[in-house]
Amino acid sequence: MKYLTRTLSVACTAFALLFCTSAFADSAAGLKVIKKMECASCHNMTGKPGPETDGLWRKGPALYYAGNKYNESWLKEWLQHPTQIRPSGMFYLDHVESGKKRDMIRTTSFPEHVSLPAMEAESVAEVLLAKRTKTALIRAEKLDPSINAGSAGEVLFDKGNGCMACHRIAPDYGGLSGPELYSAGKRLKSEYMLSFVRDPNRWNHKTYMPRRDLSEENLQKLVNYIESLAGVVVPKVSENTEESVADQEPAGEMPVFATDDVNESAAKNYRHYCMQCHGISGHGSGINSRDMAVPARNHSNGKYMQARSDADLFKVIKEGGVSINKSALMPPWKSLLTDAEIHDLVKHIRKLCHCEFEPK
Repeated sequence: MKYLTRTLSVACTAFALLFCTSAFADSAAGLKVIKKMECASCHNMTGKPGPETDGLWRKGPALYYAGNKYNESWLKEWLQHPTQIRPSGMFYLDHVESGKKRDMIRTTSFPEHVSLPAMEAESVAEVLLAKRTKTALIRAEKLDPSINAGSAGEVLFDKGNGCMACHRIAPDYGGLSGPELYSAGKRLKSEYMLSFVRDPNRWNHKTYMPRRDLSEENLQKLVNYIESLAGVVVPKVSENTEESVADQEPAGEMPVFATDDVNESAAKNYRHYCMQCHGISGHGSGINSRDMAVPARNHSNGKYMQARSDADLFKVIKEGGVSINKSALMPPWKSLLTDAEIHDLVKHIRKLCHCEFEPK
């Protein structure tokens, strides 16, 4: 009996050693590929901020918490056959240009991601999946499949929270500035989605995804809806015509960008956060405008804008459209912009409309 136990112990030790040696070899091979492909030039691999890998201007998603974010099977497949996840690229302003009806995506400027052979994809995935620097956030979350919105899921997603302003829920249907979500159930861990939607800034302090402050029930319903999107075919709605863009009134001028530091900061924030829906020219014709149920406001329309007080503009930017009985497609920016920055944005919008508030 002692001989059998000793034999089994030796066999188990040998198997464990073989497994560890194999895993170490895979990790070493993966690190070699990552270095060869210069992945760190586009992706934050360590958590330390860099000019090319951090903030709105980053070239690729952060990977120092890839193991907390991505599902293993999806990651290994994607590394072999990469596809576009963000329809407008990592930062939409790098790939946008004015079009006849609305701003358009310049797809020719997208960089091509390398495709890895199966063995290299496996080894790189092993390295990335071992990066779990935000495990504490993941452990705090648990998706409850029983809390779902059922057939009202799209209403909660679109009309209730305005998510479709920036995200596609099916190929060629939805917003363009954020990552598509019809494959998110395969791509992302459910705990990551819960945590990120709960507070995007805990994952990326330079994100342009606003915090919605959802109740736990609605957060669960929203993520369950996103997970259900894979394979769902959504009928394409008719496009907004140029005339249907909110209060369309050609201004004939591009936005005013002042030279002093305060106004330049406001202009920069407008470009980063507002142009994706309101457009390069502020006419309400941004890249996200095509499938919006309620078109984005035309900030160059003096007749409409002069009827809106500075207090209302401040409130809608800070707290979202719902706060003044308007569409949820206008998100609250209070988690990303300070009150001072919002006040400066109001002043910037006044320059776009060449108007001031005129009470009736």
